[in-house]
Amino acid sequence: DQEIQKAVRLFDYACLGKDIAINVERSCPGATLYGDPALLRRVVVNMLKNALEASTRGDSIKIGCGDLGDALRVWVWNEAVMGAEAKLRVFQRSFSTKGKGRGLGSYGMKILAERYLGGTVSFVSEEGAGTTFSLLIPKDPAP
Repeated sequence: DQEIQKAVRLFDYACLGKDIAINVERSCPGATLYGDPALLRRVVVNMLKNALEASTRGDSIKIGCGDLGDALRVWVWNEAVMGAEAKLRVFQRSFSTKGKGRGLGSYGMKILAERYLGGTVSFVSEEGAGTTFSLLIPKDPAP
């Protein structure tokens, strides 16, 4: 919960300039996570950054956390829908719909989640439903 709030605060100024709201829909107060909080925050920041860059003036972004018992699910939703090519390549290193010199955000999210947090990153992007990126991480460290 604390890491989500810290990540959201990083985007206060950027959202103000684009008239975009980030709404914390659900938090996980008191949930204990044994992973590195800086890595968790980095993944969440990348999810928020992607959502902000895909959004247009007046849009809103939602972020939340779900306690699944032995794991936590942190998710970020935005209204935009990814194109077919982006869906296929979103986790590829150096793939970007935003131009040259980009393309490490989603790739980095996946690497950090899988290699260092013991979790997974996934997404769903559908017309009429928008795009949701999810980070699923275990609460306890791997044995």
